[in-house]
Amino acid sequence: MMQDLRWPSSAGGRSRVVARGAQVFAVANASDAKLDFDGQLLQTLEMLDAHLAHVGASRASLLSVQIFLADMRHKKHLDTAWRAWIGEDSTAWPQRAVVGAQLDGGLLVEIVAQAFR
Repeated sequence: MMQDLRWPSSAGGRSRVVARGAQVFAVANASDAKLDFDGQLLQTLEMLDAHLAHVGASRASLLSVQIFLADMRHKKHLDTAWRAWIGEDSTAWPQRAVVGAQLDGGLLVEIVAQAFR
């Protein structure tokens, strides 16, 4: 039987990262919801990097990413920041979707990702 590894969130009832075999599922958002969009996006991407590293994965191992924005007017700015973060190697780019969503607690961006390790 394959063992699931789970790293709980500080919020009850959910995990930040789950790994099962080579599969990795992660969620990331800013830890400081008082920051502006740039600050929250930076914290979110840093958190995603940390979660991936925690389970032996990296940006290059991302397969699918869904990005939830509280305000779709931030999408063009997100696209620019994303291209800088993900890098120039198109062979390592994940599938990505951006969705407008009502986020809780002042959050402006949240990322849900699937990767391999």
